[in-house]
Amino acid sequence: MKSFYFFVSMFFLMISCTKSPVTPSRASRQTIDSLYNRNIIFYQPKMDSICSSRHADLFQAVVDSIMTSRKMEMNNLVK
Repeated sequence: MKSFYFFVSMFFLMISCTKSPVTPSRASRQTIDSLYNRNIIFYQPKMDSICSSRHADLFQAVVDSIMTSRKMEMNNLVK
């Protein structure tokens, strides 16, 4: 069974190699665009909520990092 999957994979690998560039047709570009627009409306609120939930943690980490480096600089200047 594994050899069957291997040969099928090799077959698709061999036929997928082309020398000519693939350019999508107008109809396929419109289909891709409509699928993207439909999915972005669905996923945008989820992405925004993830971003806003991580913003406070990441902002605090950045501030702490900057403060630590500034304190080290001040200590080096005093010495």
